[in-house]
Amino acid sequence: YNLKSFPFDKQTLKYTIVNDTYSLENVLINPSTFTYQTLENFINKDDIPGWEKKSFNIKKFFHRHTTDPINFGRDGIQIEIELERKHGYYIFKVIFPIVLILIVCWSVVWINPKEIEARLTITIVCLLSLIAYNFVIDEELPKLEYLTVMDWIVLTSYVYSTIPNFLSIYSFANRSSTLITDKVDRLSKKFGLSSYLLIIMLIVFLNANLNPENSSGL
Repeated sequence: YNLKSFPFDKQTLKYTIVNDTYSLENVLINPSTFTYQTLENFINKDDIPGWEKKSFNIKKFFHRHTTDPINFGRDGIQIEIELERKHGYYIFKVIFPIVLILIVCWSVVWINPKEIEARLTITIVCLLSLIAYNFVIDEELPKLEYLTVMDWIVLTSYVYSTIPNFLSIYSFANRSSTLITDKVDRLSKKFGLSSYLLIIMLIVFLNANLNPENSSGL
């Protein structure tokens, strides 16, 4: 599987059927009406948990039989079944709670910079909540050597959960200069949470464009 677009991925299962005994002159493999009817019934059944069967395709191909130097040609067909992951679970039970934690975390920019204890309490609690939630959802995420869409979202969330903490400390350290603190808070309110949501959308769209063959219709 190519899971770079996880959890918005789709996969193609390929079944190859080859006549490995007789040459092209003796035997040809052709799909019948029954083949199409059986595959159509299979596609219409919702019997694979977490996946939706989208379509199927049957291809004819030429198989080279290297051990037979005289009649090396063999006939074959390939059945391709396209599966698309049901992403509703990951949107509502994984991504949405993470976004809620980040919204609470960035709400500190509306608290007076002089209230450093209140600000740090909220930001640190949100960071710890994000770490704890990551342990909860860890079993739902595939263990891969490359980063998926979900991995990028989690990493981005970690970064954005720490930024309000540093902003709070910076604003408190410069509390004597209202011009600086007002500017920092104004920029934080305007671009903080909106930039996070924009980056999340860019992550999804970039991965979809870089992996079109393995990205869902979403």
